[in-house]
Amino acid sequence: MAQIVTHAIVLRRVNYRENDRMLTLFSPNLGRIDALCRGCRRQKSPLLAASELFCAGEYVLYQSRDRVTVTGCTITDSYYPLRDDYERLSHGVYLLELCAAGIQPSQENERLFLLLLRSLAHLTYGQTKPRRVTVVFLMGLLSLLGFRPQVGRCCRCRQNITGAAAFSAEAGGILCQACGAGEKCRLSPEDVAYLQAIMRRGLDTLSEEGNCPDALFEALQAMAEDRLGMAIRAGHMLP
Repeated sequence: MAQIVTHAIVLRRVNYRENDRMLTLFSPNLGRIDALCRGCRRQKSPLLAASELFCAGEYVLYQSRDRVTVTGCTITDSYYPLRDDYERLSHGVYLLELCAAGIQPSQENERLFLLLLRSLAHLTYGQTKPRRVTVVFLMGLLSLLGFRPQVGRCCRCRQNITGAAAFSAEAGGILCQACGAGEKCRLSPEDVAYLQAIMRRGLDTLSEEGNCPDALFEALQAMAEDRLGMAIRAGHMLP
């Protein structure tokens, strides 16, 4: 039996019994934690807000054998304004589902945790189009999970990419014009430079001009689902 205090964010919640919820938490140092939140659905419960999606804070947990229970939480941000904009909300839920699919129990991933919090902050409080935020997140997620997209050289012939190209989810990145002749996702020189900038500067590119063609967005989604080994349901809800 032990008390655990950790920063975490709620990735999933499922109502359980009459007043409880089962939560999937993402902790930067403990990975995925499945925890029971007792009585949180009661109207005056101090844990009501702490059991909602997007809630981030310092959680106090109690572990007894294989069961973890939430006993307290100091909330740092709930990203509440997301709920007022369907497009931004749907992208936020998509980011949560991607993390839920990618993290494992007891697996530290502080960089992914910080990437998620910063991405949600951009979606909630920034002016950048949600799709651009999600593209940066997808590139970062794939890199941090060991599937870094190749954007500097052709994935097949290893030629340096300086002009127009193609993107292949199956190959894992950019293909030169010759190798990518049959690919659906075509990239202009500006698109290639945009992807290369994301790999260098991540979310900092959101302060600059940039564009993400629909075909590239869909290819990155397909690559993420293939590497994670599952379909991300919220991806089909994105406007």
